[in-house]
Amino acid sequence: MKKLLAMCALSSGIFVVCATAFAHHGTGLYYGKDSITLKGTVTEFEWANPHVQIYFDVKDDKGETIHWGCETLSPGKLARNGWSREIIKTGDEITITLNPSRSGAPVGNLIKLVLPNGTTLGSRDDGPGGSGGSGASGQSQ
Repeated sequence: MKKLLAMCALSSGIFVVCATAFAHHGTGLYYGKDSITLKGTVTEFEWANPHVQIYFDVKDDKGETIHWGCETLSPGKLARNGWSREIIKTGDEITITLNPSRSGAPVGNLIKLVLPNGTTLGSRDDGPGGSGGSGASGQSQ
């Protein structure tokens, strides 16, 4: 009986740990099918684990400034796709395509970023040369 109880406790513990890990790595907070493209000015670029963050200001139709935040992949994954900690600077004018938050908050999950020089950066977890348009390219849009 003690062995059965110990096995149940161990199984429950493993389930709780695994469920938390899967929940953290989900993108359920964002619309997966809908994307928006915004033009804005970078206010901060955080190159840190577990996810690189891009913060930027966008002017809405009324001329009001909206402060946006965008989550990307980890620094290691982005580095393998042509990114670096110096690639984005405060004050850069960017065009960013993202999956917006389901809550309507001004946050999203990055799909694509176009730098002032026309370089396009992707944010897909399929490695260099992947089928999703990841990595840096010199193509302008």
